[in-house]
Amino acid sequence: MPGAAKRAVSPLLLSAVLAGALGLTACAAGVLNTAARDTLAKSASCPADQVKVEELGSSRYRATGCGKSETYVCKAAEYAVTSCVPESSVPPLPDQPPAQGK
Repeated sequence: MPGAAKRAVSPLLLSAVLAGALGLTACAAGVLNTAARDTLAKSASCPADQVKVEELGSSRYRATGCGKSETYVCKAAEYAVTSCVPESSVPPLPDQPPAQGK
């Protein structure tokens, strides 16, 4: 019966790991959402409770409130430090040079 116990524990362990990973992802998204809200609130002198945030994907968030709307690129760093900068201030990636065949 030890083999049966291992098989029963394996899916349970996998479920616990997946649930933890989803929880961390949701927590990080919430922190970045709050950072985008607070960034617009500060720059627009707008009460944070009047700012609404939409997650756009790829670490981008659109914050809207007090007649202003801004799209931010937000990143989480060590020790729960977050940073959001206006998407318009992020330089575009350089074009890749064409591949050269030999």
